[in-house]
Amino acid sequence: MKTELTLICHAATHAMKTGRFPTSDDPIEAVDLVAAKRQVVTSPARAARETAALFDDEAQIDHSFDDLDYGRWHGRSIRDVHDEDAAGLEAWLSDPTSAPHGGESLEALAGRIVRGLERYAHGGPHLIVTHAIALKVALARVLDAPLESVYAMDFEPLATLVLTRYGAKWRVRVPAILTSV
Repeated sequence: MKTELTLICHAATHAMKTGRFPTSDDPIEAVDLVAAKRQVVTSPARAARETAALFDDEAQIDHSFDDLDYGRWHGRSIRDVHDEDAAGLEAWLSDPTSAPHGGESLEALAGRIVRGLERYAHGGPHLIVTHAIALKVALARVLDAPLESVYAMDFEPLATLVLTRYGAKWRVRVPAILTSV
């Protein structure tokens, strides 16, 4: 049986556009989307839930796909964090096991994301609305790449990552934007 999970970054928020660490209550900016019908799963964060509602008003919340816990950096500007704790920010941006903000490390996030992916590994098509950092971690894990590889990845709002699975191995599929030329 084929499984297909489409992970999508939530729509843009004001925090993203102003260089701030997100909070769980950041609203999205206006967007108009159309997607094929599939079961929709979402992070509990407001931006993810609002994005999921564009696809399905009854999206299922799954905490496995919540954003990284940024601890005391939630809602703070990256510049302010840098000015107050440059060494901590540098450690967080280079070591996936570090959590100088008192929240969650990338390594802990990776464990949570992988457990979430496994829960949907044997079902029909799903659309999972989550966060850019979750897509980065999922991609690194599916490709068996080191977690440090996330530092070389960028996912924009509404970017998608399609994971398919036949048997025990995940595969990455990059969908085309254009369906005809």
